[in-house]
Amino acid sequence: MTTRKPVDLVFVHGLFSSPSTWQPFVDLIQGDAELASFVSVHTFRYESPPIRVRIDRRIAEVDDIADRLWTYYENELRDAASIVFVTHSQGGLVVQRLLARQVWRGRADKLSRIKNIVMFACPNSGAEFLLSVRRFTFFASRNPQERQLRPFDRAVMEAQETVVRAVVQAQGVSKTECFIPLASYGGVSDRIAPPIVTSMPFSSNGVVDGDHFSIIKPTGRETSQYRIVRRALLGAGESEQPPASSSDTSSEWQVRASVTPPYGRRDTPLQGRASLMRSIESPNPLRRVHVLAGLGGSGKSRLALEIAHRAEATGCRVWWVPVTRINSCMRAVAVRLGAPEVEIERAWVGSASATDLVWRLLNSQEDPWLLVFDNADDPGHLAPYDGPVSDGSGWLREPTIAKGKVLVTSRDRNESTWGTWSAVHHVSPLQESDGAAVLLDRLRPEVSGRSFEEARKLSAVLGGLPLALRAAADYINDVNTKKIWGSDSAGIRDLATYRAEARRRLESTTNSDSGDLNESLGLEMEHVFGLSLELLTERGVTLAPRLLKLFACLNIAPIPYHVLLRQDVVAESPLFHGSSLKQRIAALGGLADLGLVEPHVLPDVNDEELAQVLSLHPLAHGVLRQDKEVRQRHLDYYGLNVQMLLAMTKGLDPDYPESWVMWNVLAPHAVSLVPATLLQGTWPRDRQVTASALELARLTARYLIVTGLLGPAQDLIDSLISQCHLFGLDRDDREILALRHEEGRIALDRGEPKAAEEKLRQVIAGRTQILGEDHADTLASRHKFAKAILEQGRWAEAEPLLRSIVNAENSVRGPEHADTMVVRHSLARAILNLGRAAEAEQMIREVLDIRRRIWSPTTPETLFVRRTLAKSLAEQGKDAEAEAEARDAIREAGDRWHAPAVMHLRYILAVALVHQGKEAAAITDLSQLLVDRIKALGPDHPETERTRVLLAQARGIPPDQTDGSSRQPGAAARQAPMPRTTAEDSPVVLPTD
Repeated sequence: MTTRKPVDLVFVHGLFSSPSTWQPFVDLIQGDAELASFVSVHTFRYESPPIRVRIDRRIAEVDDIADRLWTYYENELRDAASIVFVTHSQGGLVVQRLLARQVWRGRADKLSRIKNIVMFACPNSGAEFLLSVRRFTFFASRNPQERQLRPFDRAVMEAQETVVRAVVQAQGVSKTECFIPLASYGGVSDRIAPPIVTSMPFSSNGVVDGDHFSIIKPTGRETSQYRIVRRALLGAGESEQPPASSSDTSSEWQVRASVTPPYGRRDTPLQGRASLMRSIESPNPLRRVHVLAGLGGSGKSRLALEIAHRAEATGCRVWWVPVTRINSCMRAVAVRLGAPEVEIERAWVGSASATDLVWRLLNSQEDPWLLVFDNADDPGHLAPYDGPVSDGSGWLREPTIAKGKVLVTSRDRNESTWGTWSAVHHVSPLQESDGAAVLLDRLRPEVSGRSFEEARKLSAVLGGLPLALRAAADYINDVNTKKIWGSDSAGIRDLATYRAEARRRLESTTNSDSGDLNESLGLEMEHVFGLSLELLTERGVTLAPRLLKLFACLNIAPIPYHVLLRQDVVAESPLFHGSSLKQRIAALGGLADLGLVEPHVLPDVNDEELAQVLSLHPLAHGVLRQDKEVRQRHLDYYGLNVQMLLAMTKGLDPDYPESWVMWNVLAPHAVSLVPATLLQGTWPRDRQVTASALELARLTARYLIVTGLLGPAQDLIDSLISQCHLFGLDRDDREILALRHEEGRIALDRGEPKAAEEKLRQVIAGRTQILGEDHADTLASRHKFAKAILEQGRWAEAEPLLRSIVNAENSVRGPEHADTMVVRHSLARAILNLGRAAEAEQMIREVLDIRRRIWSPTTPETLFVRRTLAKSLAEQGKDAEAEAEARDAIREAGDRWHAPAVMHLRYILAVALVHQGKEAAAITDLSQLLVDRIKALGPDHPETERTRVLLAQARGIPPDQTDGSSRQPGAAARQAPMPRTTAEDSPVVLPTD
């Protein structure tokens, strides 16, 4: 028996209860020889009477109980090195409050002795059931413990927010955070605290048998409740708490992506990888980049997770980056490495290299670190913009310091792909005995015939593929749990019957001429999936197979299943004609029961429906996309996915930040789905599917452009434009012209106005011929064309173009439409730069009045309009008014000092100060502005140079050194170079995935 460290188990009872409620658990643990050898059991007692009997006594509040538990922790448990809390009902809220109060007091590091927390029937969002009985009870308004069980109690929610942030999502141990695994389980028949209540807000949750009271009365060691607690105790006896890590710089971008390793997937021991782990963990200074390569389902990610866990336990900093979200996750890594926000913004908008920034920080770290790139099946995602990944200048590079190490998981086993500086480790299927261990670890104890020999035989048939082994064990577990006899596919009940059916199917496969599994694992998994899908069909869950195939056609990124499946187009599809949302969700539940999909909740997504996502293993995507039905009904499967995604976008303009959370979830699927729908295969084309796919591509490109992800946007658009003949369209058809319009926008945002001008000139010609000169789409292209001219400083040429567009927009979209407002602002700026400041001022004030009435005063475009107003005032010598306008706008912007619009306002403010002879104040402001612009834009950017010149003039440096004429400082500054910018639909964009 493995020697384990001592563990102290503390049971915390619930409302109106006592320690005796835990006796069934205590008896089972004391009778478990393995647990009894290292586990000491404690039952924490606190008073929880329904009513106050004596007037000289009070009923303790939850905070009082939490503090009493802390005293118990510090005294009675002072010698305990590893503690596990198991709670029931209100006891879970008590422990959460204990955690939160220690975090608030700056003592989170003292929580490090707690190794795990398991909560049963915890009313995390309140017990609505009690609302129906409170009005009949005497204690309804008098019991302080009961009051905090009411739905969405503020104190409870505050504690939970702290626990999620500083405990569940913690990066290590410090005064302000402490990582502790925490899981919440609800009873399937619990009416007091149903599973939907117990699962909030924690991502690690589940449902077990029982009601609110029987959930903690396990009848034997085979029950889920006991197995959950047992697993927590075994883990606490063998694992160390992750080491303390330095406090990370806070940033709003940290909520966009997590780079914390998903340790919750370490649900069973890792088998058969000891040699590989030794090879990777050895301190070889010549091998700092390791690639775990193998077929999907071979356990690469699980192996990487184990390596990450062991590295973190030794004091190594670890970041886990899913390659499907490479941009947002690497931005999160930059934040955790302490990069200044202005540098991050500059890098992610393309003014500097994001890869260079992150790697400069990584190579300057003093502490050991491990960076994991998971699911890099397309190595191009890690490559530099203009070369292969083997160049070593993209996201994947060789660390220059001995304490740094990189780990990659990928299906690509070609060593030339990764370069000579990378060590490629082939992750092969498991040996028969190791595969047998995987099966036995996952099988329930009550499954008959679970001998090692039978497990080894099934492992051999399944080729030792971990995903296939897990799916087989889950299938057998499900059959035995459901107790459905006579309707199971082929009568499968145990290892032997599963093996017999799997062998029969494999042997009947056409062209199956080899026992070598290296090339046929995908086929084997198809049969493994087939067994489970047949079982669901026989149980009446007939929608499950097509649902799984439908989602397999999407990207491997998290799939927002509930938002997709509630769209009307699903029931209209021939695949799911007439089905209800309830039926479709029930089918997903069946898939989840057999482990074919993994539902989870996206953290920090406020939209509860959008946060509900599921994932398929990459092998499931690969196998099921090649399914015979999917290939024969390509338009049905891929077309429905297109229609669902497009329906998701209704009313959510990608240009507005309030829509970006949804687009962040949707975009990875759209980017891969549209080319797969239109460019692959030779299937008959459907005009409606084609039009919908192109509209989805256009909207997705707009989102990518406005968030600064120009590379993915360019890739998506270029492939569709250049190969439009494959789906029956020409470059001058209106759908392709729409994509070419976005292509011109990309050129503008990349600082290529000449190229943009030519592209947009051609688009205007095409749109004018098809749609007319004053059609809304043509006007949009005309405005972007005028913007390209503005970007080149051709103000006189731009004025008549913009004036004609304004006149047309007034008729087509109305004088107060958002697009009309932007064009009117552009026209005013052109007039201002032509020297007609008074005329420009009047125009700008009209625009600003409308913007203040319709839009928020802090939107970037409104701030840019106010900058132009201040500039027009300064040009007319109204310096005090210009100063007041700039100061008020800066105040409205709050702390966004480094936003482009605010930096322009700061420059105009300095101009107004110098005009008034306030050189000292101007010098102070300009000195800081120059530093900020160098960081954000670079030392050679025109705006940086204008700031440098104005600062020199304010200091009275001779004119021949500032490119100015011989004037006094005030007069010189009045003619100092002013920022020349152009109108944009979204002046300030922040990149996101």
